[in-house]
Amino acid sequence: MYKVEELKYSEKRYKNTLSNLRESLTHYFVDTLQEDLKEAKFWIDWIENIIKSESDDHINFQVRSDEDALGFIITSYINERFALIRHFFILDVINREEVAYILLKEAIEILKNEYGINEFKNFAFTIPEDYLATPLKRLGFSTLLRHNLTLNLNSFEKNYELPSKYSFAPINKENLINIAELSVQIYKNHPDASFWEEVNSVPLYLDYLEKSLKTYILKDCSFVIKVEKQIIGFCLTEEGDEDGELIIQNIAVNKVYQRKGIGKALLSEVLEATRQKGYKKAILTVTEGNPAQKMYENFGFKKYTSFNIITNA
Repeated sequence: MYKVEELKYSEKRYKNTLSNLRESLTHYFVDTLQEDLKEAKFWIDWIENIIKSESDDHINFQVRSDEDALGFIITSYINERFALIRHFFILDVINREEVAYILLKEAIEILKNEYGINEFKNFAFTIPEDYLATPLKRLGFSTLLRHNLTLNLNSFEKNYELPSKYSFAPINKENLINIAELSVQIYKNHPDASFWEEVNSVPLYLDYLEKSLKTYILKDCSFVIKVEKQIIGFCLTEEGDEDGELIIQNIAVNKVYQRKGIGKALLSEVLEATRQKGYKKAILTVTEGNPAQKMYENFGFKKYTSFNIITNA
């Protein structure tokens, strides 16, 4: 018999559960996703802080069996829209799919009936093979097809230049606020970032950027592009899982300056910088239907896998 309720934190009640959560998430990030332990700890601390907080920005739920907590939903309320799932975790029980379905279904009913919420989004990174995929589909969430692309940097030759009025500059702490503002302008409510809670709020995305700059963003391979003193685009990169592999995490250009070759010049600058640093391969992910996919393919990026992300209901 399972019981779903709003999560009201108390140290005594959740001491053992949070210890199990840390252990399980460390295993997931490090062993399953091959993430660095520092990166895993960043997210574990973030989740615990949300569970312990009393912020009005979050309405969280748990599913229990007798006195044992089996799972959590970490949610966020942003600009009168409700992001249903920011983090969703079920402890290692035999019937994880059914427990997940019960938690999701009853949490949605509470949000609809008690909070008047009628729009739900899944920002948890969920793929069809994951134990959350079937419960989310049963509740009407849709899928978004994404492609992983790769480029052999040994064969890359820089071939896009900027007019003199434009300039590049490395990512630094001072220009993060401009990147956050530009990201929200470009990606707010955009299907390509529908699972990112942060891109709907400048303060949230700025906080994400500040933490990321301290942990995994490669400062010497990430750039902003300026016209005079205005930042009109940026590209963020990070280390890949394999030696010599670089991930292009995000690349964006102000809508006013799109279709002027700015994105091509920015990508070319980043790829040249990474090649000179000794990286052998660049990878990125693009959503089906994004016009940027053609640009990536013109640079020589090749598709090597595709996958679905479960998004909105």
